[in-house]
Amino acid sequence: MLHYLPGCDVFKNHPEASLKIQKYMKKHHIMIDKCCRVKESFLTNEDTIIMNCTLCELVLKETHPNTKQISLYEYVLNDPDFPYINHKGESIIIQDCWRTKDNLSLQNAVRLCLQKMNFTIIEMPENYSYTKYCGVWLNNYPSQDCIDVAPYTMKKIIENDIHLLSESEQLHHMQQWCQQYSFDKIVVYCNGCEKGINLGGKQPLHMIELLAEALF
Repeated sequence: MLHYLPGCDVFKNHPEASLKIQKYMKKHHIMIDKCCRVKESFLTNEDTIIMNCTLCELVLKETHPNTKQISLYEYVLNDPDFPYINHKGESIIIQDCWRTKDNLSLQNAVRLCLQKMNFTIIEMPENYSYTKYCGVWLNNYPSQDCIDVAPYTMKKIIENDIHLLSESEQLHHMQQWCQQYSFDKIVVYCNGCEKGINLGGKQPLHMIELLAEALF
């Protein structure tokens, strides 16, 4: 069975676009499922989970390792009737997320969706597997509910990747980071990345907003 996980923070940050995507999924007879941070098992080895949240991906790899995962972007690319708004060659900077550095299929799918929208993609110097960016997510400990439900994954991140900064240091770091962007049209596909860029003084677009443009 196909399941769609809307993503708690994605829904909170982009409710209108999220509801449009959920409506689209229901038309395709896909189950709208619960939060990834639940302790009980809700997927089987025969299921496929469709996600638009990079944190959900990390958590579910531990909690449901035998369930196939694909991104929302991979799914819509396989739908020949999915509507895309034509952005007429407009340039857009794509910010890859550290959480997806080992997920080339997701990263490629994001770019293919942008190409179908007729964007001209501007790459960051650190992209694909080289990206180190996830906003300030790696400057804080993971939330306790993430640690509780995916302890092995979070322990590994805490021991190897966390670099704690004070709130003022995080603000300064994000302001410096945002100076890299040559213009203001920036697209993200991660809540942490989005939060960090907002903190740094820019206003990024989330991919779910772009995908929902032509949905009703």
